[in-house]
Amino acid sequence: MTNRDKFKGYIKNGGEFFCSPQIGAGAGFDAKLAGKTWLSQATVEDTVNACLRFDMIPLYNMGMSDLVTLVGAIKRENMPVEYLNENKRRKYASTFETPKGNLEFAYIEDELKGGTVIKPLITKEEELDVLEYYIDALLEIKDFTSVAEHVSNCRKIIGEDEALDIQWAMQPYEMLCFPDTMNTVMLSYDRPAQFRRLMNKILFLDERLLIAVAEGGADFVFLGGPGSEMISPKFYEDYLVPYSKIVTDMAHLNGLLIYTHICSPIEPMLTLGYYNKMGIDLFETLSEAPVGNVKSLRDAFSKLDNSICTRGNIGLDLLLNGSAEEVWEKSIEILQAAKDMDRKHILAATDYLFYGIPEENVHAMCRAVKEFN
Repeated sequence: MTNRDKFKGYIKNGGEFFCSPQIGAGAGFDAKLAGKTWLSQATVEDTVNACLRFDMIPLYNMGMSDLVTLVGAIKRENMPVEYLNENKRRKYASTFETPKGNLEFAYIEDELKGGTVIKPLITKEEELDVLEYYIDALLEIKDFTSVAEHVSNCRKIIGEDEALDIQWAMQPYEMLCFPDTMNTVMLSYDRPAQFRRLMNKILFLDERLLIAVAEGGADFVFLGGPGSEMISPKFYEDYLVPYSKIVTDMAHLNGLLIYTHICSPIEPMLTLGYYNKMGIDLFETLSEAPVGNVKSLRDAFSKLDNSICTRGNIGLDLLLNGSAEEVWEKSIEILQAAKDMDRKHILAATDYLFYGIPEENVHAMCRAVKEFN
């Protein structure tokens, strides 16, 4: 049986525990193992090679192709990279140019640490008009073969035997990630009618993208969801839960599974049962303090529907600063809780592995699963 079959089969039916540390997504662990100091320079091949070093079953998480290239009237122009702080920091900037107006984007990256967005594309309510023009232009496109080809190329890199997740801002509330999370909240208040209209249009776009992604050979698609420090339960009730269920139903109709990662506080959404209503197949992560805010792992297990497979929950703080023995002990504790509560659970970290995490701590996670089974 291939790793791909094992991963998907476990999500659906459970079985023997396995380890699947999250590697890639710009977090840096794969860059370190490849001898690179700029996290953005890590390639898919670097991620694959990193996973091969451990006794694990990976889920390869890769991005969507650049949809901007499908719209002739819109272009993205990248500015020359600026080098700051004695060349230890880089600034990347670009413009998003449309007949309805231009948007600006800026991002900084520190060597060994990764980066952050300092200027999202949208910060003002009138800029939603530019986003709507872009979405309307994408909805005019009849052929998304290039998307299927992109996914197929991802599949070729990782091989037919591994599980593949394709990620884009499928969650309509995220507004294709043109604004950051805090600006998204304000925009929903400033222009509620347009915000809702854009969400509905994104659903139509998702429907077409899901077909292409499935044709390309993906196994999972990614569903985002902000934590409680970003939005209130009311936003989940109005936006996240109902729209998530629509898009996950479409994904399931195309034979795709739903992967959700929320690395910030998930209470009270967990206790209120919102995640059980969103059509999620694989959920991470149920973290206790200081990483998250669940009361305990066992309490969190009891509040999540048994049909949902969970993944985690070794804190990055422990993986960064603890010993291999401490990581092994925590792994056994998590596995015992999952066994006692008859949960489908994949041992992993609370988030994607950072640059500074020692290799021996990742090996300790994998070894614990083998010894526990």
